[in-house]
Amino acid sequence: MISLHSSSHKLLLATLAMLPFFSTVQAAEDLDSEQAFFLELPVVLTPSRLNQPLDESPNSITVIDRDMIKASGFRSVAELFRLVPGMYVGNSGATPFVSLNGVTDEYSRRMQVLVDGRSVYLPPFGGVDWKGLPLLVEDIERIEVVRGPSAASHGTNSFYGVISIITMDAATAGSDRLSVSKGGMGITNVSAQHGGQGERFDYRLSYALSADDGDNPAVVNDGSRNHILSIRTNFRASLTDYVEFQFGLNSGESGLGTFDVANNQYRSIDLFRSAKIQNDFQQISWIHSWESGDESKLSYYRIHRDFRDPLKAVDWTRSPYVYGTDMSSSSRHDLEVQNTTKLGYAHRLVWGGGFRHDFAEQPLIFTTTHALNQSRVFLHDEWRPLESTIVNIGTMLEDDGAGHRNNSPRVSLNYHIQPQQTLRISYATATRNAVMVERFLTSGTNKYYSKGYSPSKHDLLPEKISSREMGYLGQFGRLSLDGRLYYEKVSNIILLDVYADLSNLADPKSGFKNMSDGSYKGLDVSVAYRWDTGRVNLNYARQQASCAFGSFPTQYFNALPISATETLSQKLSKAYQDDYLNLCSASVPSNSASLLLNQELTETVDFSTGIYFRDSVRVTDVASGLPAESPMCRVDMRLAKSFGQKERPGGGEIAVVLQNAFQDNYTGYGNITQRANLLFKRRAYLTASINF
Repeated sequence: MISLHSSSHKLLLATLAMLPFFSTVQAAEDLDSEQAFFLELPVVLTPSRLNQPLDESPNSITVIDRDMIKASGFRSVAELFRLVPGMYVGNSGATPFVSLNGVTDEYSRRMQVLVDGRSVYLPPFGGVDWKGLPLLVEDIERIEVVRGPSAASHGTNSFYGVISIITMDAATAGSDRLSVSKGGMGITNVSAQHGGQGERFDYRLSYALSADDGDNPAVVNDGSRNHILSIRTNFRASLTDYVEFQFGLNSGESGLGTFDVANNQYRSIDLFRSAKIQNDFQQISWIHSWESGDESKLSYYRIHRDFRDPLKAVDWTRSPYVYGTDMSSSSRHDLEVQNTTKLGYAHRLVWGGGFRHDFAEQPLIFTTTHALNQSRVFLHDEWRPLESTIVNIGTMLEDDGAGHRNNSPRVSLNYHIQPQQTLRISYATATRNAVMVERFLTSGTNKYYSKGYSPSKHDLLPEKISSREMGYLGQFGRLSLDGRLYYEKVSNIILLDVYADLSNLADPKSGFKNMSDGSYKGLDVSVAYRWDTGRVNLNYARQQASCAFGSFPTQYFNALPISATETLSQKLSKAYQDDYLNLCSASVPSNSASLLLNQELTETVDFSTGIYFRDSVRVTDVASGLPAESPMCRVDMRLAKSFGQKERPGGGEIAVVLQNAFQDNYTGYGNITQRANLLFKRRAYLTASINF
């Protein structure tokens, strides 16, 4: 008997749901057989900092364009990365996190994330505050995801890859727009965009309110409410000089806390409450075009984050409780110069350098404020020795501000077997510097975390990755195929060093240490097919991981008795073996896939469906005593009716989105018992938009 809740049954139902469109696809194929045509490959900027067609890039790239974003029905930026092969998307309470094939935890510190060229990878914890980004999904022009190390172009933390989010230029913004969404689980969205274009000056203003009650409000307080404002302007000072300014602000509240269902009570150190979060940025760029065709760019940005958690102001070790400051603040200033130089038809260089200042103040985890000053120089050379051959060579030299100088070379060879078929082989390295928390964390037991922490007594070396990759890109009329095989070796992985400090046996403290090495290998494939009235994008990834100690925890061989039957050495040996080494292979899903189909039913009615599948996975900070995330086979659907002229005043659209349509009972990330078995519930919402 087939279970109505089985993943295979839901996949069958999703396939049946697409049957009405197969005849349309077949008709398009018949048309192709009579008059095939070649669709130009997208031009990307992220991998090398040079505008290159996909088949001349040194890395495999996934491009998520505006049509895909719309067809997916996703409300949040983080969810869009379900459309990238091998990418994991999770949620720690109200906080999403994203990672690509490798060691990850809820902070996901090993992906570089850029928005219009500025890094949003924040001190002191690292990672990205996805919900707190001053960014509207409606403002995104496209997303370029580099699947592989790219530190040669984008520096430290471009470890497993780079996400580059590119928003709409003020000069290309369409008509003004108002959009409203309302649905289950408290989903409420209101967004408005207004812009203007002139002879020398363009501007775009965007505002949004985004709110929901989270996934499981009875157990996890994971709702959020955010107000987002962004401004983008362009000023053409002359025929050769162009100035761009951007400003953004995201101010809101994020739910925190967990309810202990088993004991029918709130957990005393994790009560339901709301954290207040504010993220803002300012960015200015000046671009000068030279008569030779070369280009120079000078850019500066500042990003800032304030976070206030009322519970973390309480010292639970004192009675009556002592209240302190709960305000944390972090910021980044970055100045960079970049030059693009043409050395003839077959030779281009991009080179430059930059300086970065990171600052963090968080009294409950640092005894003082901390700042790091980092500098970098980079060079990338694109050379075409033959019409069919492109060589990309580049590197970045960095000073991390903590006594380490890193070099991250990358080389690739792209060979056009035919004009629409390309082979690529590449070798790349990257580093990840320890973030401030890993270097400087100081906290007494239960003052911020349940355990006590002290700064590392070891020099934390940068993590290092070396990657070997072979790729293929083919274009066959309306069909494109992009695949790669990769093998990555990672060394000096920084892990939690439990009981590193035993100077006070009554209050042992943990720290961080370079302890692990890992290897990751896999295959990922992307297939895209277009026809006159629709398109389909299919992604698949197969991954394997293994880990071993490169260096042991500080107290790994300490024979100190901690009970009548166990020594500290025995406890640590079991914990690290059970919770890390034995589970390393489960830290990536063996198989994962996505399918996004978009079909125009009539001139004014559009249907899309997305299928998102992955095997079981266990994020590295989920202990062996807790269950892994169950396999997922989720189906989303979107049906839209347009009216008026597209992107013109008076035109608009009404759409309904159904997420997890067949109620696949998959579990998500859960590093504590109360969250480990929570399900993502089916939900629907209605969106109405109008241009004016």
